[in-house]
Amino acid sequence: MSQFRQMQGKLFALLLVCIGFFLFAYKVGDRDLWAPDEDEYAQIPREMMRSGNWLYPVCNNVPWTIKPPLYCWMVGGIALPSGDANEWHARIFSALSGVGTFLLIFYLGRRMFSPRAGLLSAVAMGTSVLFLEHARWAQTYMPSTFLTTLAIFCFYRGYTEPAKRVVSYLLMYVAVGLGVMMMGPINLIAPGLVVFVYLILMKDLKHIPRMLPLWGILITAVIVLPWYIVAGTHEDYGSDLLMKTNMGRVVNSWTHSKPFWYYLEGIPWAFLPWSLFLPGACHLAVSRRSAKDRPALKYVLVWLISMFILFSVPQAKRHQYLLGIYPAMGLLVGYLGDLAITRWPGTYFRRAIVIPSLIFAGLLVLLTVAIPVAAAIVEPAYLPLGLGMSAITGIFALLLVLAWRKDRPKGLLVLPAAFMLALVLYGVHALIPRMESLKSPRPFCDRIVAYCDEGADWAMFRFYRATYVYYTDSFAEVLETERELAHFMSRTNHAVVIMKEKHFNALENPDLKALPIIERANVGSKELVLIANRETP
Repeated sequence: MSQFRQMQGKLFALLLVCIGFFLFAYKVGDRDLWAPDEDEYAQIPREMMRSGNWLYPVCNNVPWTIKPPLYCWMVGGIALPSGDANEWHARIFSALSGVGTFLLIFYLGRRMFSPRAGLLSAVAMGTSVLFLEHARWAQTYMPSTFLTTLAIFCFYRGYTEPAKRVVSYLLMYVAVGLGVMMMGPINLIAPGLVVFVYLILMKDLKHIPRMLPLWGILITAVIVLPWYIVAGTHEDYGSDLLMKTNMGRVVNSWTHSKPFWYYLEGIPWAFLPWSLFLPGACHLAVSRRSAKDRPALKYVLVWLISMFILFSVPQAKRHQYLLGIYPAMGLLVGYLGDLAITRWPGTYFRRAIVIPSLIFAGLLVLLTVAIPVAAAIVEPAYLPLGLGMSAITGIFALLLVLAWRKDRPKGLLVLPAAFMLALVLYGVHALIPRMESLKSPRPFCDRIVAYCDEGADWAMFRFYRATYVYYTDSFAEVLETERELAHFMSRTNHAVVIMKEKHFNALENPDLKALPIIERANVGSKELVLIANRETP
């Protein structure tokens, strides 16, 4: 039986790698860099390679102190053979981190519950809306989630398997150190809080000395301190990186300020379709039906609740900050699904699976009708895409109803994941290529390059995105006041400036208002204009 479970585990892991490839890595480099933030993770490695300055990240030739440099180092390292960082280089580590987290949750779910629970847990996490988005996005959030999950996994493995304790705890500290270099001190605080609270609940604080804390301090310090010391003593990095970025978000956010309950509003859509199953999964985790798995479920609940509170306290909130709890939510849903399949004749489990499945089927029916209608109203040219999307939602709504009518619990659990996979494949082949014309700044940047090739200088006014620096492959001045704009436009050579059209219309200086608009473009939701200090170069 043990040999069968090992073989089953290997087959499940192979299956997850294949699914993960199509969910996260397939055609991940095909689209241009989109705002926000993706552009920086291609531009900074490009500047590192060209300048030879790998210690101090700069973007648009200006110090960049938003995050530690590990992700940029990784992108730059993989891009070195080609000589420049492209879209694939910028995103591949997010995709690989998605696959890695996929596998970690499978192995953790298998260790806690069963191979099938691990498989369902990974699938639930990996096919949720926000996880999918950021596993295909050039940012630090998915690698940070992988490293946080690795640390939490290693603690549980070391705590429950004394024979593997030393290796597990040493690897945990490596994951924490790399996480701090990826995202900052939060990657030390978050897993540390989970472990500490769990040990308190287990009344086992005496276990702390067995966690090799001195080795932990040494390993983390070796990974983290060299760069932080060097950066902290640099006049352009010390205060911004260590104080404003790391502490300012907690005590006095300057951006993304949201109320305490912000994440409660976001999880229902960000964890779709599995947020529909989450209430039943949470109820099961604290009910008598799960008594035999209480220690493992307690760890998962501590992970979920402690990190949710931790990220709810700071003023700065974005839904992606909370990605670290998605593995825990996936484990709860996977555990529910596993027990439901095993005990399907039971009314409790039938209700916990059927009700969410039918709600999801109802949502798909609404989308089947609404998508083509909305496409026809907003932009008739999008109607064929809308009809294709409507066909997918309609087919899966029908399949869910059939699985319910035929009393197939496995179908009810597999179909939401299959729908999300179909959505990804349809998206990369049909939706995203069409969205490129709306989201990509490349065509507008090509026009700027044409002017710069003819001797023009360029700048951005009250507006900055590194993607314009990246696709023009040239640095830009960033202007904040009309006085700076007037001075820039008064130069004798040709000068062009990007700004939002609303900012151009709001100019008070009549001489600036009289400047010619030589290009217009809608990029994403922004209406942009390119103004010049004369009509032609």
